[in-house]
Amino acid sequence: MARPAVGVLTAAVLFAVSGCGLFGGSSSKSSGGAPTGAAGASQSSSAPTATPQTVAQAFLDAWAAQDWHKAASFTDDPAKAETGLKAEMAALAPQKITLTLGQAADAAASSGAPASSPGSASGSGTPAAPASSASSAAPSAGGFAFAVSFDFGNNLQWPYQSALSLVQPSGQAPLVHWSYSVIHPLLLSTQLLRAAPPKVTVTDSTGAKIDTKAHPTLANTVNVLSTKVPAGQTPQSLTVEFTDANTGAQIPGSKTYPLGTVSTTPVTVKTTLRPAVQNAMEAAVKAHPFSGMVAIQPSTGDILGIATNSGNMATQSVRAPGSTFKVITTALALQKGLKPSDPVTCDSKVTVNGLDITNDKDLAAGIQHATLRDAFLKSCNTAFVHLALDGKLGSDGAALADEGKTYFGLNQKWDLGLGPATYGAPKDQQVPPASDLGELAYEAFGQDKISMSPLVMASVAATVCAHQFHQPVLVPGTPTISATPLPDGVADQLTQLMQGVATSGTAAGVFPGLSGIAAKTGSAESTDTPTTKKTDSWMIVFDKSHDIAVAALVLNGGFGVEAAGPEINTVLHSSGVLSGR
Repeated sequence: MARPAVGVLTAAVLFAVSGCGLFGGSSSKSSGGAPTGAAGASQSSSAPTATPQTVAQAFLDAWAAQDWHKAASFTDDPAKAETGLKAEMAALAPQKITLTLGQAADAAASSGAPASSPGSASGSGTPAAPASSASSAAPSAGGFAFAVSFDFGNNLQWPYQSALSLVQPSGQAPLVHWSYSVIHPLLLSTQLLRAAPPKVTVTDSTGAKIDTKAHPTLANTVNVLSTKVPAGQTPQSLTVEFTDANTGAQIPGSKTYPLGTVSTTPVTVKTTLRPAVQNAMEAAVKAHPFSGMVAIQPSTGDILGIATNSGNMATQSVRAPGSTFKVITTALALQKGLKPSDPVTCDSKVTVNGLDITNDKDLAAGIQHATLRDAFLKSCNTAFVHLALDGKLGSDGAALADEGKTYFGLNQKWDLGLGPATYGAPKDQQVPPASDLGELAYEAFGQDKISMSPLVMASVAATVCAHQFHQPVLVPGTPTISATPLPDGVADQLTQLMQGVATSGTAAGVFPGLSGIAAKTGSAESTDTPTTKKTDSWMIVFDKSHDIAVAALVLNGGFGVEAAGPEINTVLHSSGVLSGR
């Protein structure tokens, strides 16, 4: 069997923070704007002259300068402090942070709510007492109140009072006792502060408001779009909210802080989602648990539908694509001069790096006198392994990574209208460069470290259909990245091969009554496979005459024709999908 690929589903929101700069000093006020350069953290609190006041000031200086690592070094829990400061400030996203150290306070007192409302215009009032340090084993070293002011630009500022307490381990310098209540007295570790613009109405491509109760699979997407500032615009008002760190939803009953003047003019964000496609996909994924699907218009990159019954699986799942990736491998082989009629080696098994790679049970004996066309239509793993081992893909371990980026737009951040992100990858690359030909051989049939989501694989199918990558978008007008068009003849040959898969290959019979369908099946091993004894079920499809590409993934669904393919067939046969309504 093939080497298992790592399979992970990600539902958490990821935050990116730029390099940090340090503006701090020993004055009583700390003010930081956008970071301008890296600064090395230092354990200044270990200096013999460190006092509770100098440590508290150093902590605020580093925080204001957005140097989370250095700020955390002045606390009694650097790892949690750095993570907390980084996540909270990334979510809140102030343009400038001003922190002013105030008077000493009784560290044993409860911090409670700030004495003056955090939403007040003046931010005046007696500072709150610091949080208790009772949870720390070290003796108390007192505490300080401090004033906070977050500046979001356009005269939108949020001033309030907070406090911190210090502890002093035996024989050591004082340390700030870390708690999320240092950032704001009401903040918990399970929450994120967000400064949200006025919510806007999110519609489908017809202008109809998207009802998230009727379309729960779109709830997260609509929530992000409804509170996202359109590109090039500065909000006239913001509302600071306490939100759930996992879902992004406002904490029920939590306090809010309005900033600026709320406009009465309604704002609408129109998406590319086509109602007929969306409805059909939502119905189709109900056939199997842990299923996700995305449809794209190849000529534009417009996302026509997103459906899943498992979190953000349709866009953010991180699973090996298996044989659907052979589309990219074949594109590279064709560019290296191989023809569909050229002979390839499709034997029963091949050993790579000490592991045997085999084919599916229906192809256990391989194919005698096979051509590249035969190997693609019947999805022969060993043939694609030999392409790598025999140098037919080149001698560079990065060959498939380069092919994916250059022609298919992979290994880059896409902005669908939700903000830049790399979809279907644990980090920033769906197709990492292989370290040797052995790894390249595993990548050639979509295993090893390669990972995808239905969104990404729908884009791969759409790229072949359009002969050129058009970055997927959900909000028209969003800036996109580009890629090099597929060379003359390559896309035509790939189209013919994929149409062969639908008519006489591994997807034969899956799409009855439909003509011109181009497809590629996939079954991929994951970390679940040893337990479930099942592979992930993949299928990618495009219909050039109707300008639509679809990818489906069913976790542990078996072969592509067993689960993913029938789901796509349901969609394509649904009313209004291929008619364009």
